[in-house]
Amino acid sequence: MHEILVKAREEHYIPPEKRSNKYHGGMVEHKSWLGVLYTVILYAFMAIIILICIVPMWHVLTSSLSDGSILLFKKGIVWWPIQDSGAESMFNWGGYKLLFRNRGIWSGFLNTFIYVAGSTTLGFVLNVIGGYTISRKSMLSRPLALMLVLTLMFHGGLIPTYMVIKALGMVGTRWALIIPGCTSGIFMVIMANAFRNVPESTIEAAEIDGAGHFTIMFQVVLPQSLSIATVIILNTVILHWNSWYPASIYVPTKRNLWPIQLWIKEILAQNQPSSFLQAANPDYNKYLLQYCVILIASLPVLLLFPLFLKYIEKGVIIGGVKE
Repeated sequence: MHEILVKAREEHYIPPEKRSNKYHGGMVEHKSWLGVLYTVILYAFMAIIILICIVPMWHVLTSSLSDGSILLFKKGIVWWPIQDSGAESMFNWGGYKLLFRNRGIWSGFLNTFIYVAGSTTLGFVLNVIGGYTISRKSMLSRPLALMLVLTLMFHGGLIPTYMVIKALGMVGTRWALIIPGCTSGIFMVIMANAFRNVPESTIEAAEIDGAGHFTIMFQVVLPQSLSIATVIILNTVILHWNSWYPASIYVPTKRNLWPIQLWIKEILAQNQPSSFLQAANPDYNKYLLQYCVILIASLPVLLLFPLFLKYIEKGVIIGGVKE
């Protein structure tokens, strides 16, 4: 009987190289026209999303390399650097030369790095401690979680917040741009949910070995929730890298404390077309400065994002598979 079954299997066996697209892993797949239509629509939709993300940055790049006098009157998207017919080169680097000579912009970059590093570090510590506190089973865990949720629903407003920060003596200092917005209640709630997914037996084993709360927090539960923590860190970095409004409120006159985004806002306000049309001998390369500084300010985030991509993907799907 065994020999008959083996012979029948050999007769019906199809080598992998001779299988059609319908065979995959020993199973027969029939792709219907609805499946094909769904795939086409999905790829078309993703292509549109990619274009929406890429075209603005491409416009900024090509504009930064164009002739400012011509770009000033150009409408629509600049697909390729615009130059005068008698130009010696197809790229105009005048805007970048002005950028590298502007000390205020480089001071803004340095301040932004300080604010991002300080806020991210302090926020990370607070997120871990707060998330661990409300993730543990205790009498205060639910009230504390409720307080965090209430901070997401209600806010004191700009004037009360300014009065508190002024009373603490932080107005006009770097601390006003680091401490108040270093974290958010939603980040602590996310970290708490990540810590709850850590097996309780692992925590109990650490407690039996004599580990305290800080040891369990940073050496047991945090390494197992590192993907979620990395996503929160990346979001915090992007949030503070693009922040300019708090600086305009708390350090409006101290230009040496301005972040790069506030410098970009001022450059955009100064480089209006009307100011160039009214000047006798305008330097049109100054009009390119706004595009150059936007591009340079976006590069660190664009270079940082691929490094966190695998953690983001892991953080998104975490919890989707249960053992």
